[in-house]
Amino acid sequence: MGSQPRGISASRGAAVLGLSEYQTPLEVFQLIMEEREPGWNAAHGYALPPEPDNAAIRWGTAFEDAVVELAERARGRKIGLREQFLSVNGIPDDPIFERRGGYELANYITCHIDGAYLTNDDRRDPIILHEGKTTSAFTFREKWGEPGTDHIPRPYQVQVQHQMLCTGAEEAIVSVLVFPETPDKWEAMGWIPVFNNGYFLKKDNGDSAFTLFWATALRDMGYFHQYPVKANPEAQRLMVEVYHDFWHKNVLTGTPPEPRNHEDAKRMFPEPKSTIIASPRLERLLIEYKAIVEETANAKKRKEHIKTVAIIEAAKNQDGVIDDESKEAVIFRNGSGGKLGSLYKNKNGTLFFRC
Repeated sequence: MGSQPRGISASRGAAVLGLSEYQTPLEVFQLIMEEREPGWNAAHGYALPPEPDNAAIRWGTAFEDAVVELAERARGRKIGLREQFLSVNGIPDDPIFERRGGYELANYITCHIDGAYLTNDDRRDPIILHEGKTTSAFTFREKWGEPGTDHIPRPYQVQVQHQMLCTGAEEAIVSVLVFPETPDKWEAMGWIPVFNNGYFLKKDNGDSAFTLFWATALRDMGYFHQYPVKANPEAQRLMVEVYHDFWHKNVLTGTPPEPRNHEDAKRMFPEPKSTIIASPRLERLLIEYKAIVEETANAKKRKEHIKTVAIIEAAKNQDGVIDDESKEAVIFRNGSGGKLGSLYKNKNGTLFFRC
């Protein structure tokens, strides 16, 4: 399945729609062109986006099976069709692949499902799709709604609508396991996901634990939630329209979408070798950029000077008034008693100034 061209997959849909904070339309375009014609980017002088690799991805992958297990327990149903790769046109005579009517669909719209809840008699016609996620407690508070609703982050809403578009399913349940700490902090503490016929967590001192053990403990602490999402044919119709434009205007013509950020722009121009006369607009922007760099440098120097003066003043006035807030810090106040800043030491003994 990994060798199949993915086209516009469910995980890429939000980027094509301009709704992803992790991927741009240009990145998706480059990946699709490389899948269709290996070496295409190099031949056109474009640098491919790097493969994403971070602690959140590693831990999300490690806990996929554990989230499936928790989801099965929560619904009382087995999850089958794990890791299936499908295109929107589907396979005739199989109910899961029935096409939605009313608009033109194409096989460049694909999806890779986490799984689907099977009916009680274990037939292969799933009624509800399963999508598993992991996230940190901070991100959960910021971006997820009340459990039991369909209030999930927009990129995930696009992803499951895309999957339902491909499969003909009428509902998907997004199950999310919340980590109280971010995975990068746990890795800094020595816990690393390891695969050996299944994932477990191993610490540098030799301690280890299966991911399911951690996941079950987190669930019991209230860190596992489910969000049912119904199919939205109108939203799917609008998604297909954008996909169609992207495929025909960009992919089939080999025309890159406009860069959205600095990284996009750098990949489109990896070998700078010329002198150009800047347009009036670019000239103004470059002059502004140089001014910002100078202002930033001056501001940094000024900040250091102010911190130095504050520390010197604190050292000169060590016999100041002690109150509840200043028992473990120096508190700077104005004449009316309003707080201006503080000087304190962290647990490592490093002196910090905050204002």
